[in-house]
Amino acid sequence: MLLKLLSHRHRWLLGFVSLLLFGGCIALVETFHQNLLQKQTLEQQQSLSRQLSLVRANIESELNANIFLADSLATIISINPASGPEDWEPLAQALMRKATSIRNIAVAPDNVIRFIYPTAGNQAALGLDYRTVPAQFVAIELARQRQDIVIAGPLTLVQGGTAVIARIPIFNDAPSNQRYWGTCSVVIDIDKLFQSTGLLELASQSQLAMRGVDGYGADGELFWGDASVFFNAFAIENIRLLSGSWQIAIALPQAQQGQFGLSSLLVRLLGYSLCILLFLALFSLYYAYRHARLSALQDPLTLLPNRRFAMQLLQRLVNEKAEFSILSLDLDKFKEVNDNYGHAMGDALLQEVAKRLQSALRASDYACRLSGDEFLVILPRVHREQDLQHIISKVSAKLCSNVFTFNGKQVSIQYSLGYASFPLHATELDKLLHFADLSMYQQKAKHKTNK
Repeated sequence: MLLKLLSHRHRWLLGFVSLLLFGGCIALVETFHQNLLQKQTLEQQQSLSRQLSLVRANIESELNANIFLADSLATIISINPASGPEDWEPLAQALMRKATSIRNIAVAPDNVIRFIYPTAGNQAALGLDYRTVPAQFVAIELARQRQDIVIAGPLTLVQGGTAVIARIPIFNDAPSNQRYWGTCSVVIDIDKLFQSTGLLELASQSQLAMRGVDGYGADGELFWGDASVFFNAFAIENIRLLSGSWQIAIALPQAQQGQFGLSSLLVRLLGYSLCILLFLALFSLYYAYRHARLSALQDPLTLLPNRRFAMQLLQRLVNEKAEFSILSLDLDKFKEVNDNYGHAMGDALLQEVAKRLQSALRASDYACRLSGDEFLVILPRVHREQDLQHIISKVSAKLCSNVFTFNGKQVSIQYSLGYASFPLHATELDKLLHFADLSMYQQKAKHKTNK
């Protein structure tokens, strides 16, 4: 029976809200269920992120430590440029014993390789003039110009495997560094580096990818893993090199997403049962609330909000210091309609005015019937004069568009309208209403004068 008190629009709204509430219950249960899964996933990601940070620090430490070992050889040569291969070999042997990932060290006075250690497997490189190999000479020349170490690669070696090559320029007039002596190159085995730093172990638990060939960081080419990892990564770390950087990304494989068994079923079963009970309880409360609201806040004739609703809304807007405007509207000659055509036509006229008012307003506006033939329009967020006049024009066009007809009798809708804006015309509610009423009475007086 209470449903019959609702308009067609409100019935549709009730159905929509009910559907929305039911959907919300489903979403709530599923969200709770997903949160269990996400919590497990998040814990796994946090654990892997910590491991990634450790691997990143290990790579930085190991790579730079190996390069610094070779740099010590270059420093000794710069101090004693007259030294030769017989002097460099004991030093290279000592460095290789400390190194974890160095494949070989090459010394090239005037950019021609005169010494390489270990010699076994690298004899063909002796006598190589880097200037005849443009791909390698670019990094050597860049190191000379920068007077600093330049890292090239990772790149695939001719003899097999992947390595990073650090080019260390040597000058024999430190610290001015104007006389270039040659270069010291150290080849670092990437596979050994990744094995010793824990990267390969981490890769067995997750998806990893690295980019930044030649130290170009995010702009460098991919050299390890799959490019899609960077799009799905939950963490990306920058590996700082002596020149430039690499980027390493980590993503969680789909196969590692945890699944719930019986607990998942129990969570959903309990959750949906509670949601159904809650839905029934809320639906009953809504019926009771709707009935009370129709009685307390709605005008029974026009179905517009009544004076109580209007005053509550206006007071809230004033308390919030929100900018808004009101239109005070009073029908002219309404008493004559009641006297000449009867109260049934007067009631029908009020209903028609209410309908036309609502059709002229925005969804966020409120048309209220205060009493008798007195209406109040509340316009939230409207305070500029041009906007207000535009709405007043729409209201006028709707109210006066057609002659009102009831049971074969016709009357034209005549009205007087005044307006006021908060806080422009008043900062207190009583004064604001009074200002709008005065404006309306002034227009009503003009209508009587022009009659």
